[in-house]
Amino acid sequence: MGSAKPKSRIKNLSTRFLKFYKFGTAFVILSFIVGYFVSSYYTFKENGNYLNFLMPLTWLNVVWIWLSVNSKVFHVEFDDEFLYVIQKNQDILIPLENIKDVEIVSLGGVYKITLYAKDQLGDLIYFKPSLLYPFNFKSKDKLVDVL
Repeated sequence: MGSAKPKSRIKNLSTRFLKFYKFGTAFVILSFIVGYFVSSYYTFKENGNYLNFLMPLTWLNVVWIWLSVNSKVFHVEFDDEFLYVIQKNQDILIPLENIKDVEIVSLGGVYKITLYAKDQLGDLIYFKPSLLYPFNFKSKDKLVDVL
């Protein structure tokens, strides 16, 4: 019998509040946009100027871009052999040998994992290690460096 190597513990790379980050922020922005629409409506009733509705539409476009970009941010974990991309219906296992590069892509702390070969999600996977990233970047960067 050979010595069995103990399985390493799975390390979580993503924030526990990923759903709040993805949808909560969009909800807050949408709330301000609805308030802006209501304000524009009352201004329209007073002045008759319909151009006041253009600014809330611009902000609505910002929310659409926010949701489309953050739809590619996933909950990510890893151990000594695999990268686990946690999804609602099924988890995706990616061998660590398939990872080409891990780099930060935004000041808010979103990281990009580049793969050698395309997977079910493509060749790019994004994750966010912390909601408070600029304030606790040292501890989160150490964990990402382990990957």
